[in-house]
Amino acid sequence: MILLALFLQVDSLSMSQAIDIAFQNSPVYYESRVALDKSRIQFYQSLSNLLPTLNVTGTYTKSEFGDLRSTDYTGALSINMPLFDLDIISSIFIARGELGGNSIQHQADISNLILRIKTGYYNLVNAFELLRSSEVTIERAQENLNLVQAKYDLGSASRLELLQGEVFYLNAQQDRSRARTLEITAQEELRSILGTAGYIYPTDTLVTPELTDMPDLDSLTEILHAMSYEVRIARQLKALSKINLASSYLAFLPRISLFYGYNVSSDTFVFDFQYYRDNAVKNYGISVSFPIFEIKGLIFRYLNAKNDLRRSEFAERRAELETEKQLRTTYYSLRESLDKLQYARKSLDAANEAAVISRERYALGATSFLDFLTAEKSVYDARVSYSSALSDYYVQQTAFSYLLGTLTLEKE
Repeated sequence: MILLALFLQVDSLSMSQAIDIAFQNSPVYYESRVALDKSRIQFYQSLSNLLPTLNVTGTYTKSEFGDLRSTDYTGALSINMPLFDLDIISSIFIARGELGGNSIQHQADISNLILRIKTGYYNLVNAFELLRSSEVTIERAQENLNLVQAKYDLGSASRLELLQGEVFYLNAQQDRSRARTLEITAQEELRSILGTAGYIYPTDTLVTPELTDMPDLDSLTEILHAMSYEVRIARQLKALSKINLASSYLAFLPRISLFYGYNVSSDTFVFDFQYYRDNAVKNYGISVSFPIFEIKGLIFRYLNAKNDLRRSEFAERRAELETEKQLRTTYYSLRESLDKLQYARKSLDAANEAAVISRERYALGATSFLDFLTAEKSVYDARVSYSSALSDYYVQQTAFSYLLGTLTLEKE
């Protein structure tokens, strides 16, 4: 590890530091934020349609009829303000609903990124623990090999025992090689998430959790329907479909707006504001537009909106069923990981005790060298099982939190 630190840039990171780095470098996070900002701009744009619209036009016309030629300059200034336009009103509600849906999606993107960070971090912690365990096992295997070699040289150990010691040492080397591969894989996974190139060394450790009873699955289902991102997004889409259907109903109503403006015309171009003020024609009133010739389009719009609502209802139900399935599988996986962790802890304690007894018995000549090596191997296997079970428990717990919508970023 010291030599590695001399040649590589080592980043010692806690879990919270890893999350901070990821949200500074992650393109997934910024892409989600940009999408949310875009939907917010679209909502404000739909609100701006309620404001008066100012139009200024100027026209130059040259006419010829035989030998007669004439020129005409016209200018117009008008202000139009919608008084009753359900297309604008419905677009505001739809834009507001889309903003809410993108806000939920942004929260889901944040939670998913945190899930990936924590999973990668836990896997890296587990890989380092396996690597340390393999180093300890190699050290013990080397000591055992030296011991049996000395006995073999003195004639008190057989060739078979010497070969057994060498096999145990070589197997320990293979275990370290596998642990290194696992550590490299976990390193690359976490680097890609954090957007860094340095060697990552996790400073947090995984502690054995206190034994607690799992909550009732039925109560979690009620929480799931209120907190699940997938269900909330599906419900938001259904609400938008309802608004779209209502607007298709009301689209048959007329559109009413107010207008106010000035028109001025001259046969010569005059740049004189007083002239325009004296000769301008003022016009104002109310404009009413009836969609008489748009009936066919409005009917198809209603039919499509009705079909979209039915589809969104089925999509919501599908999202509920899918998340309920995920809840049940994650729930039982978490409970299984907790059981495995308890058994692995007990197995590790028993293996350590058995190894101590076996070493003492072998020193007294009361047990064979193969039995002694088997006890040593059992310690390593139990330590690997415990470390993997502990890491798997934290991964399952994080996935469970994500499913219930409780993985959030504080600054958001």
